[in-house]
Amino acid sequence: FAEYAYTLKVDEKSDVYSFGVVLLELITGKKPVGEFGDGVDIVHWIKMMTGSKREQVIKIMDPRLSTVPVHEVMHVFYVALLCVEEQSVQRPTMREVVQILSELPKPTTKHGEEQLTGSGDGDESGPVGPPETVEPATDEAKEQHQQQQPSSPSSLPPNLISI
Repeated sequence: FAEYAYTLKVDEKSDVYSFGVVLLELITGKKPVGEFGDGVDIVHWIKMMTGSKREQVIKIMDPRLSTVPVHEVMHVFYVALLCVEEQSVQRPTMREVVQILSELPKPTTKHGEEQLTGSGDGDESGPVGPPETVEPATDEAKEQHQQQQPSSPSSLPPNLISI
């Protein structure tokens, strides 16, 4: 459901909110409105179900995503939550969203070591995901980052492209 319906304001962060809603639809397999009871949309339902904790994504995850590594779904869920922040100034820019999505963390073991092979057991304990805060980079830093890493669909996590 578009943020415009609540605020009657549109700016570049409204698109970020809408993108977050689309990510939540992909993660849950649910429509943005109509499935959660009177006056409850997907954003409010997800916040109620998970307490906005990415580790709780398993509670709302579409069963069709069972073959996607949980740490990848958690990462996308983390980005979705950033995008649907209530205050638009707290949301990332779309450029930052792309950057965060493309920096998928490697799964870690309980001891904080990188896993060399995927166990596929769905163990989501341990540090996973980017830091809790996203610091907006300067324009110069963003340009340097873009020059170093070409932005193409092939640089995105392969499992998420096929969703």
